[in-house]
Amino acid sequence: MRDLLAVVGKVAAHDVPLLISGESGSGKNYLAETVHRVGERREEPFVHIECASIPPDLFESELFGYEKGTFTDAQTRKLGKLEVAREGTVYFDEIAALTPNLQAKLLRAIEERQFTRLGGGQEVPFRARILSSTARDVDALIASGEFRRDLLYRINVVTVRMPPLRDRREDIPMLAAEFLDGRKTIDAEAMDMLMRHSWPGNVRELRNVLERAALLEESDSIRASALPIEQLGGGDTLVTAAVRDRWTLEQLEERYIREVLLQTRSNYSRAAEILGINRKTLLEKRKKYGIDL
Repeated sequence: MRDLLAVVGKVAAHDVPLLISGESGSGKNYLAETVHRVGERREEPFVHIECASIPPDLFESELFGYEKGTFTDAQTRKLGKLEVAREGTVYFDEIAALTPNLQAKLLRAIEERQFTRLGGGQEVPFRARILSSTARDVDALIASGEFRRDLLYRINVVTVRMPPLRDRREDIPMLAAEFLDGRKTIDAEAMDMLMRHSWPGNVRELRNVLERAALLEESDSIRASALPIEQLGGGDTLVTAAVRDRWTLEQLEERYIREVLLQTRSNYSRAAEILGINRKTLLEKRKKYGIDL
């Protein structure tokens, strides 16, 4: 995380597009806001566009705005998000969710640095900085024709990856203290449970678990009994996460091997038995995937 933040500090000082990759709940939105806050555009608006939550037939009007009378409900002119951003930052959250048609229209606005409101004829300048994020494998989407390569070139002059919480478990005590904000402490047994969990929902899941535990725990220190055991034992399964985020088979295998090693506390003989492979094969896969456990 220190290395990541060092890169972010350099990127924030230069007006270049940034693409943030990482699993759902890992903190991509927070990182984008941080880039804006420490950059030269901090006094201008930060406009967050949730690409996956805006219906495709409404996206253009949300992005570009519209003139009065463009359609039945257009009683007044509406400014689009690109115009509202002025000279600030526009953040496209989960940009890979856009349809190819919308990608083409966004690409045109980015390339020409101007756009037209729906129903209008006057070009509106587009001066905001562009930040984007995605939890999906953009290279795979390009290969399948679901994402435009030329748009990727425009949005990822610099790319950073937000690591999942399971790869930075040493951050859990600090994050927990931040989320609890002095309301409660956490006893040793409960902290051990938090440290052993795989956190498929990442930092967002950790926050939710602690908020619930803080409400349930009557003492000043959160005990294991106050943790939502069904959530720590469940949450998204690896397969559910793999389908949702479109992992490759190798990505799923790497995560499963990592999880088994964590659960067996790096007992390679036991892990190989669970995985149904011999110890030599496990060591070869560990080297292949760069698993340092």
